[in-house]
Amino acid sequence: MTPVQRKYKIIKDNSLKGLTEEVNEQIQREYKDTEGFLYQSSGRWQCLGAPFLENEKWHQALVFLQREEE
Repeated sequence: MTPVQRKYKIIKDNSLKGLTEEVNEQIQREYKDTEGFLYQSSGRWQCLGAPFLENEKWHQALVFLQREEE
C-alpha cells in the first residue's frame, strides 16, 4: 500500500491552546473506510511542520493521508 495525499488545510486560532485542541481533535477523529466500518480508518490528518504565529494568529498545516493498494 502506498500513502496518497488527499487534501490539506490550515487550522487558525488566536491562542496556542485553542489551536492545539482543534489539531488534536482532527488527528484523533476516525474516518469511515469505503465499506463504512467505523473503526478501520482509511485516512488520517497529520501535522505538516510546526505551528507558527502570523498576524497575531497561530497556524498549523495539516495534510490528510490515505493508504491505497497498488
